[in-house]
Amino acid sequence: MPHYLRLFLLLVAAVVPLAALQFMTQHSLRQDRENEVRNETLRLLDLLDAEQQRIAAEARQALATIVESGVPQAGSPTCQDTMDRLRARYPAYLSVEVADRRGRVWCATDPVSLGVDLGGIRSFQNALATGALTTGEYGLRDPNQRPILPFRLAYPAPDGVAGGVAGGVAGGVVTVLLDARWLEEDLGRRPLPAGMEMVIADRQGHAVARLPEMPDAIGKPLPTPMLQAMRAARGSRSVAVYDDGGTERMVVSAPLDTGSRESMIAIGIDRDAAMRPVQDSMVFSLALFGGVLLLSCLGAAWGMRQFLRVRDRMLETVVEKASVLESTTDAVAELDRSWRVVFVNERARALLPESGDAVGRNGRAVFAELMAGDAGRTLQQAMENREPVEFETRGPRSGVWFAVRAFPSRKGLALYFRDATDRRRLEDERTLLTRQLEAERSLMEAVLEHMPSGLLVAEAPMGRIVKVNDTALRLLGGPPPPNVGCDCGGTRACSGGACFGEGRCPLSRALLKGETLEQEDMPYTRPDGTAMTLSVSATPVRDAGGRVTLAICTLRDVGERKAMELALQHAKEEADEANRAKSKFLAAASHDLRQPMQSMFLFTGILHRFIRDEQGQRSLEMLERGLDTLKGLLDSLLDVSRLDAGAVDPRVEPFALNGLLDEIATSYAPILESKKLAFRIVLDRTVTVRSDRVLLGRMVRNLLENAVKYTERGGVQLSIRVQEERVRIEVGDTGIGIPPDQLTRIFAEFHQINNPERDRARGLGLGLAIVQRLSAILDHPVEVRSQLGRGSVFAVTVPLAAVEAVPPAPPPMTASPFTGGAEAPRALLVDDDAIVLLGLRDMFREWGYEVRIAGSTDEAVAKVEADGRMPDVMLVDYRLREGRVGTEAVVRIRAMAGWDVPAMVLTGEAGPECETDAAAHGLEVVRKPVTPRQLRRVLDRAMAKPAATPAGAERLTPEKKAARRPDERRALEVQNREAHALGAKSE
Repeated sequence: MPHYLRLFLLLVAAVVPLAALQFMTQHSLRQDRENEVRNETLRLLDLLDAEQQRIAAEARQALATIVESGVPQAGSPTCQDTMDRLRARYPAYLSVEVADRRGRVWCATDPVSLGVDLGGIRSFQNALATGALTTGEYGLRDPNQRPILPFRLAYPAPDGVAGGVAGGVAGGVVTVLLDARWLEEDLGRRPLPAGMEMVIADRQGHAVARLPEMPDAIGKPLPTPMLQAMRAARGSRSVAVYDDGGTERMVVSAPLDTGSRESMIAIGIDRDAAMRPVQDSMVFSLALFGGVLLLSCLGAAWGMRQFLRVRDRMLETVVEKASVLESTTDAVAELDRSWRVVFVNERARALLPESGDAVGRNGRAVFAELMAGDAGRTLQQAMENREPVEFETRGPRSGVWFAVRAFPSRKGLALYFRDATDRRRLEDERTLLTRQLEAERSLMEAVLEHMPSGLLVAEAPMGRIVKVNDTALRLLGGPPPPNVGCDCGGTRACSGGACFGEGRCPLSRALLKGETLEQEDMPYTRPDGTAMTLSVSATPVRDAGGRVTLAICTLRDVGERKAMELALQHAKEEADEANRAKSKFLAAASHDLRQPMQSMFLFTGILHRFIRDEQGQRSLEMLERGLDTLKGLLDSLLDVSRLDAGAVDPRVEPFALNGLLDEIATSYAPILESKKLAFRIVLDRTVTVRSDRVLLGRMVRNLLENAVKYTERGGVQLSIRVQEERVRIEVGDTGIGIPPDQLTRIFAEFHQINNPERDRARGLGLGLAIVQRLSAILDHPVEVRSQLGRGSVFAVTVPLAAVEAVPPAPPPMTASPFTGGAEAPRALLVDDDAIVLLGLRDMFREWGYEVRIAGSTDEAVAKVEADGRMPDVMLVDYRLREGRVGTEAVVRIRAMAGWDVPAMVLTGEAGPECETDAAAHGLEVVRKPVTPRQLRRVLDRAMAKPAATPAGAERLTPEKKAARRPDERRALEVQNREAHALGAKSE
């Protein structure tokens, strides 16, 4: 068999089943669509039926009410007034007429009906004769030629009862006219599907009402094919099909029983329009199928796959369209008289999942959530009485609240329900909030009545007092005036109105000017003459537009508080005076405390030469460590005492910040390197700040030392950042960090983090206390931020200088005759403390100096003159006996030598006087107590400065010195060798 034939047979074998499946699918889809249209049409017909029944019942009820109320017997003016009121209350399609026995209308809701003659109408005569409620038939009514349905009931004459049944005399007939516009008003708001029309016809087949509206068709016979289809569908409750001028229409019809006559209501649907989605889908599917078949000839495998895809897409389209047609906003279910479910929409299935396959099942079981308990009995009564009901019920199993509306009909019951849980929850929350607000209001009233402060509330703009608590009445000594406006006049203390007065007192200012006043002290005289002081606060209350609506004023008696404040101020002054006395004492004791410690440092350094064994050396080192700790404690304590006593007078001037930070960084770099910590300096640019160079340096050194102390790994960063007119100096580290509750306590004296054992090797806890005091003196704010375990950043904010700093003048050039020759350098030591002086002498001798000592300036000058040789360096104490100072000796000896002999000031003074005097003569100040190592470094710096001899002065060369004292050379060489060895050991 040829391959193309095999392919053809394979194609045929594949296409035939597919074609059959396609036609079966289209047929099934068409059947489903027809069923859907039929069900939807029947449901809409039932709804329309129920609506007309309801309106007819309302009309009958209105008719009976009017007759029983005796309105027709009241006479023309009263009856017409009643009709005018009813016209405003009744819908437009319902009108009322009152006619006399002859049929003339003399009272009506529609003025056009007045004077109309009804005597020839059969339903009017029947109602007049029988006295019972009579329903007429649809007919056209002048002047608007609208189809109406009349309901008539005879009313009794003023002296009799109605109707021939009771044998009384009827006064006339009351008629309620139901206009066919009810259909337009009730259903006109709902857009009709394309191709759908609704028709109400009388028994003879004349059109009474129609949607969409066709005024020309009203009152005319319906087309014969349509009328036949209506009568055929009415009996079987099925859909009939008829030909309307080439258009097939499906129609469903049902009778509307209206008393003696019978009318029909029908819904017609253009069959082509209703089936057009299915027809379009079928055409599209067939075209697509033909395309697939054509493409299959070119490739069987590709064509088959494409066909399957088209089929799947087609099935999805069918499902989607079916879902759209099923969807609606309300959950709807319909039950027949035996409570069997005949319809459930998708919304109902979503709210009640167990109703998914409910059609045909018992509704009591399917909708148990809606029919449990009282809800089921209510629905039972609605079914029996055919009365619509509306209620809310809670599902016993799901706990969901349902809002249910039931509309019974002769065929069964239509249920409309929705989930009302959220609304009930909101209502419960609103009720709860109302209770809470009431409780809070009661609580607020109780608080206001029992609060210790007086309270007054005035409203704008009249200033009427609307609230006064008992405390205010007690403070004021009586009720305040009813309105804000008692002007004190400025002639006396405010009496009877401490917070009133036009524009003067706080409550008026808050109410009239919108001011907020906080705790203003005001004198007040009560009506009984008692004088007191009230603290008054007033606050305006504004609405959303910013307009003052209320003003609240609070009063407190502050007489006792004033007395306590005065006593507290006096006690504070005494405490401050005692604290200043203590600080002054510590500052004054600085010199006396430093002197003996300085002696201990000096003699401890000398002992190294005489103690040789290892145990003694260790003990001596421990002694030196203890002295170092004691020195640090003393320095910090005395610094704090100086700051507290106000003995520090800062010298604020412009200077280059970079140079200061470079000096500090250089001094701490070896310490950071020994701890293997990274050190980084971040400088944006060269800046000039305005501060005290020495005190600011002390602040940065303390912060840097604190960072080094608490950092074991990572690094330390010193940076400056320019921020507008200020400079921010930051010292950051990667240390242990600071807990949040310790950020303010770290600036207290002796407070240390992570040092509960008070290990003196980790400092004394005074560094940050000194930083805080210096910050207050210099007005340099200090900030700190830290993260526990990750480090801290301390920042000092310093103002920028308006002009660049003038470079400091170079220090006076000193001329030192010692150039390293064979002759030993000579040192002159001046101190009024004999122990310190002897210690210095021995220390300098250890370093290889020839030493001359003196206890005063005069003694020092006398020894130099007697010796005939100028010293190479001088170390003088600043404060000497008889009010003399050490700089005087430096000046006099420099004058004798004719050149600037290197000199240093060693002092225990705490005031700025020493530094000022020393700076004026180019001298470096060394604070007592000083360790031998520190003193040796200062001494080496002084001796290493370049020298220049002034003009006319004799320069003492080493050769001249050797000629003067040839016997000293050999002894000096021996001392130099010993000094080098001792100096290395002491370092």
